[in-house]
Amino acid sequence: MRPGPRLQAAAVLLAAVVALAPRPAGLIERVYAARFYPPLQAAVTTASNAVPLAIFDVVVVASLVGAMWLWGRALVAARRTQRIRPLLSAVRVTLVAAALGYLWFVAIWGLNYARPPIDVRLALPTAAATPAEVLTLLDQSVERANALYDGAHVDDAVVRAAASTDAASDIIAALHAVETRQGRVRPTVVGRVKPTLLALYFRLAGVDGMTAPAALETLLNPDLTAVERPFVLAHEWAHLAGYAPEADANFVAWLTTMEPSAAPRTAYSGWLFLLSETAAQVPRQARRASLLPLASGPRRDLDDIAARARQQVEVVQRVGWRVYDHYLRAQGVQEGIVSYSRVVDLIARAARQNAPGSAAPAPAPMPQ
Repeated sequence: MRPGPRLQAAAVLLAAVVALAPRPAGLIERVYAARFYPPLQAAVTTASNAVPLAIFDVVVVASLVGAMWLWGRALVAARRTQRIRPLLSAVRVTLVAAALGYLWFVAIWGLNYARPPIDVRLALPTAAATPAEVLTLLDQSVERANALYDGAHVDDAVVRAAASTDAASDIIAALHAVETRQGRVRPTVVGRVKPTLLALYFRLAGVDGMTAPAALETLLNPDLTAVERPFVLAHEWAHLAGYAPEADANFVAWLTTMEPSAAPRTAYSGWLFLLSETAAQVPRQARRASLLPLASGPRRDLDDIAARARQQVEVVQRVGWRVYDHYLRAQGVQEGIVSYSRVVDLIARAARQNAPGSAAPAPAPMPQ
């Protein structure tokens, strides 16, 4: 039975109110993030994990087919009757569907964007990372990548399988350890990695992965290199844990890869990620000097990542990332896609917090 006009109007009005209403960060942290979201996430992801195909794919295809059918029928009816009523009816149905979809998104995951930033929750030092601190992180990343390379590649078959949850048990345990230290009582139910119809788009747009909010699923770019997969998995599972902003998810993913329980391939993936991020923020001359000691093995891995990136199509990438930039800003992430690189600042400030003599509590064990 279709909902009546009053219920439809109420759904659209409620969606508008939710979109425009203020979202007190403290209240959302105490009520939504701490009490409502964890059991909801566990239930929804557990259910979606039982389905072998990506539910998000079904939603996208059904939405596209439904929209084409709805508007095609409306246009034919409007032309035949020479009246605007069929088009107004299509507008009404579209608005109601969009309102219901938006309300589902906000309830199931979207309110996590309104939580206090992770640096505030962890009471990290407020001063931004200095160029010297970023350079130190780059030098440390080179050193650790060199040291971990052999251990990370000791069994390439296992490394190549690291996209599966079975092969990533160390990442799951490490993520739970980070969550526990940050006050989460109920551990996150991680998403089963599923094949997706979006794989071609991921390849062309340069997207590594996605946490699909329709059913809280984990979707990965199937072209990810073996050394990228552990960090990307940790990043997407951090999203599932309620760390919505990209910088926060990157930071939690990096902390996860640094856990003592993480396998060498996982730690190596984290250091290789940080190496790339810090190198992009260091002046050219200093970057060249810091990268000189980088061994041939990690260089090959970075070359493989660069080769994968060259599959991107510039137009698709530009449009896709521009849309995502607008999406992030609409969710309150003022920096948009630039927020990805903010993880270097967070890591540097956490390292400063862990420095000898610091009175602040450490967010997680930092590497020596």
